[in-house]
Amino acid sequence: MGCSFGLIPLVALVAEVALCAWYARSRTSFGNPVPVSSWVWVLPSALMLCFLTVWGLMGLVEGETLWYMGTLSCAGIAASGVLAQRRDDVWQLEGQQGARAQLAMRVGLVLVLLVFVLFAIEAPFNARLPFGGPSHFWLEMLFAGLLLLGCYLLAQRHTGACVIPVALLFFIGLAQYFIKRFKAAAILPTDLFALGTAAAVSNEYVFALDEHVLVGVACTAAAIAVLSLVRPKEAKSGGHTLARNLAGGAASLGLLCVLVLVPSYTDVYGVTMEYWYTLDYYQMQGFLPSFFAVMQDMPIHKPDGYTTEGAQQLTEEHARAYQSDAAEDPNNRQAQEQFSRLRPSVIAIMNESFSDLSVFDQMHAGYTGPHFLKEELTDALANGLLNVSVYGGGTCNSEFEFLTGNAMGFIGSGKYPYAIYDLSRVDALSAYFKALGYRTCALHPNYPANWKRDIVYPEFGFDTILFADDFGGMPDPSTDTQTPNEPHSEVFHSGVSDAATYDRILDILSQSDEPLFCFDVTMANHGSYEQDNIPHKYYGDYEPEDYEGEVSNHNLNEYLACIERSDQDLKALVEALRELDRPVVLVFFGDHQPSITKDYNDTWYANEDEDVHARREHVAYYTIWANYDVAGREQTSRQVDTSVDLLGIQMLDLIGAPPTDYQAAVLDITKQIPSLSLTGYQDASGTWYAPDDDGPAAQAYADLATIEYLNFAERI
Repeated sequence: MGCSFGLIPLVALVAEVALCAWYARSRTSFGNPVPVSSWVWVLPSALMLCFLTVWGLMGLVEGETLWYMGTLSCAGIAASGVLAQRRDDVWQLEGQQGARAQLAMRVGLVLVLLVFVLFAIEAPFNARLPFGGPSHFWLEMLFAGLLLLGCYLLAQRHTGACVIPVALLFFIGLAQYFIKRFKAAAILPTDLFALGTAAAVSNEYVFALDEHVLVGVACTAAAIAVLSLVRPKEAKSGGHTLARNLAGGAASLGLLCVLVLVPSYTDVYGVTMEYWYTLDYYQMQGFLPSFFAVMQDMPIHKPDGYTTEGAQQLTEEHARAYQSDAAEDPNNRQAQEQFSRLRPSVIAIMNESFSDLSVFDQMHAGYTGPHFLKEELTDALANGLLNVSVYGGGTCNSEFEFLTGNAMGFIGSGKYPYAIYDLSRVDALSAYFKALGYRTCALHPNYPANWKRDIVYPEFGFDTILFADDFGGMPDPSTDTQTPNEPHSEVFHSGVSDAATYDRILDILSQSDEPLFCFDVTMANHGSYEQDNIPHKYYGDYEPEDYEGEVSNHNLNEYLACIERSDQDLKALVEALRELDRPVVLVFFGDHQPSITKDYNDTWYANEDEDVHARREHVAYYTIWANYDVAGREQTSRQVDTSVDLLGIQMLDLIGAPPTDYQAAVLDITKQIPSLSLTGYQDASGTWYAPDDDGPAAQAYADLATIEYLNFAERI
């Protein structure tokens, strides 16, 4: 449709102005001009149409049914303004009715208002409306009703004050629309702590609206029009004192707080949540009930029967068991002796959105994965699939799990430890290496405030920290330019290229012979995958068979082009490290899959077990490699699937680094549980279990939960 849609709201705006002007002239001719207050009620709808006109002319309104739904929505917005201007006529009609009819009209107005408010929240993102069943939308309407009633009474029965909460509720739905569009996810309570990060990366997305958002705008305009029909205070009979109104408003908002915060959403309201499908549950149950249910579930669960003394004893028992086995293993002794002598540098790279999509049956297009990492790198200590606890976003949680060795499965879904906890007393790999006399550095070519890294990295003991300004400032991927800071760095796709960060690591290595621990969080592969800014040489031509979903072949191939470039940059780094005359260990892993994979997963594996379905979306890829012969270890790129929380600890074990008691205890448990994530855990046979399943490794899983609660929850 391009920019032509902007003409529709423009025509609606002209029609609204013309009808309102005609009505005003008619009233004036009879000596009864339209009150200024009625004109004020017309403004919201007029401003909405002005905005949609501009947005449409910019080509930022799209959708398959846009002509039909968009035209109806714009007509509805204009009609709302016309109705609001004529509220005197409605009041006159009401006054001609009997007492019962007047009461029925007022009750009807309230019900219509709440329905419009409900659709204002839900329509922008909720594909199930209006056919998804009532579910818990009644609860959402109750919350909205109490909020509006409270504002109405606190404002001394002036409905103008209710426009603000109506607009706020619509913007909640609009925000969920954009999160759904960009990340295929639901807004969680902890996302409120990450608004700075969301703003920082917002320039990488196109804020286009679709026909569902227009329906939400129309419902918002209609709700405001209904509010205009409520008689103002001075038009009502009887007197309500200031104190009574304030008391009533406070009581309404107080009751709202009680209903939101006190009852169990599961036991009392029947609101449930499956964290792997939060967006689906938000659509089934309504945004507000689902959001508040998740909020109620935020505290970290304490294991049954937990005591600090018992957890300390359990940690010591598992640590002793590991140390005993390690002392009897000559390979471990050789690796430990070598580590104490060589003290190799360790480079850890968490590559943005890097994953191996061949897990989706080669994408039904013959895709076999990143070639260098899977085929050419034949001398790694270990590599394989990496189970992660995030999908499509939430990078900081993979980062947290790797650096601290704590599993999000024991902290809980929907939480971002970087954003909501004080981590100054939490152990991290950076502090561990610093205690061994290593230099420590962290690199992230983006804003320091993203996920509070400017606070977390110093808490974790990083000495040198490089952010966007140290790479030449924030790039503009569309123009391949940056701010005028020095030094300038190469830009690829969504940010500074992987290669540019690797060059900086090599430069830091060259500055001193001291051992170095360096952690690099890349940015180049960040979404979206519709930017059309990648050189053609990186593209494949993959066309998945048996797929008719929403993700285009171009989106897929743009993402795979990012992975191709990352794979080549990794190859160049490995070749450079091979030439160094100093021992270096490299840990490379992806943080999560891109959000585009959900549609493929849902299309091709629609009827499988939910846990199996979710795990396919929550795997990335990793490798642990060294540029020297690690004593006592095979370096044959053996395939060992693991999870991101265990990756750093297992790397220490492979290179012979001395573990802390916590790390030793975890290593002992990994003999029974080699991998875990929010979906559950895997036992030594490769079988996956839900957290509450009574499998052969259930006791080991319970032990790990207790040990991690001591190591993390008690410290924060």
